[in-house]
Amino acid sequence: MDLWKSVREIEEDVVAYRRHIHENPELSLKEFDTADYVETVLKGIEGVDSIRRISPTGILAEVRGTKEGKGRCIALRGDMDALPGDEMADVPFKSKRPGVVHSCGHDVHTALLLGAVRILARHRGEFAGTVKFFFQPAEEVLGGAIQFLGAGALENPKVDAAVGIHVFSDHDAGIISSRKGPMLAGADGLTIEVKGCQSHAAHPHTGRDAVVIAGQVIGALQTISSRFVAPTDPVVVTIGQINGGIARNIIAGSVTLEGTIRTVKPETRDRVHRELEKMVPALAEAMGGSAVVEIQRGTPPLICDDGLVDRLQAVTEKLLGKDRYVSLPDPSMGGEDFAFIMEKVPGLFIRLGVKRPGGPVTPGHSVDFFADESAIAPGLAVFAGTALDFLGVPLE
Repeated sequence: MDLWKSVREIEEDVVAYRRHIHENPELSLKEFDTADYVETVLKGIEGVDSIRRISPTGILAEVRGTKEGKGRCIALRGDMDALPGDEMADVPFKSKRPGVVHSCGHDVHTALLLGAVRILARHRGEFAGTVKFFFQPAEEVLGGAIQFLGAGALENPKVDAAVGIHVFSDHDAGIISSRKGPMLAGADGLTIEVKGCQSHAAHPHTGRDAVVIAGQVIGALQTISSRFVAPTDPVVVTIGQINGGIARNIIAGSVTLEGTIRTVKPETRDRVHRELEKMVPALAEAMGGSAVVEIQRGTPPLICDDGLVDRLQAVTEKLLGKDRYVSLPDPSMGGEDFAFIMEKVPGLFIRLGVKRPGGPVTPGHSVDFFADESAIAPGLAVFAGTALDFLGVPLE
């Protein structure tokens, strides 16, 4: 099939989808207008077999191939939520909603997924099997992917592979990248409650200073990555918030530490948790205090299937050229809730470069974030093309 012909025919529409969503951003779990817009577009696409709200703002759509045979099932995902903030990028389709902005590119993801629905629906006669489309809310608060799991979206028919896509501001527009194995870190929350004994600041020996204990704990946490885990196995333990004490002349009786734990291997994740739960209370006790460690398990590490990464590279090189695919050398320590899906089925996560060629890097979540729309056509071709290739459709 001539995939590029199909992409070019709808490219302007997909850009329009993106601009509408960009102008009307909504925060996590509040994507009501976005979901309504997506549903309206879906209802206008011939060949979409089902559209179902799996939550107030989550939508599952399906396109079933009409070619004879059983075929396989693949899921494609696009997240829809925006972030707090004000837009500084100079574009004619700026956010119309003060304090809310698409600074992570989810508007692009949703538009690409709508484009993929149109292409797969148009070519449903060329494949057997099913394509499921996950229009996902709440990625930024890690609450969207689990909605699809809870709704049974991976069953009936059973999903054989899942593919997500995300913009990447480090690479020029249209560059495709991924990597085999760990690609993004597991992201867990960490709370440590340190207890001492309050006393007069002029007489510290009469109490147990929770601030000093907390300081020792913070320093010791850095030995988790440097002395308990192999140097080739990335681990981050960061304390980002400290709260304690009631006055400058009072020895603090308690301190609360809040932080994050990042790991890229499931077995390392479990080991780091065990070491933290042993080390911190023991250190606090040795200093005359006590400590309670609470770990909030978040997203697991996102691990790409080797065969799907090979497929992505082959599709990219066929559609875009050999110089348009980049194998990422290292995993990112950022988290991504699509990992909940990829924990259940073989998965692939695609990075789509959106940096204006020759322009500056505008990082995601920053006030200057910018996604060059010249990335939309190649991103759509590869996103839809990977699904078609998986379903056995020859690509030109």
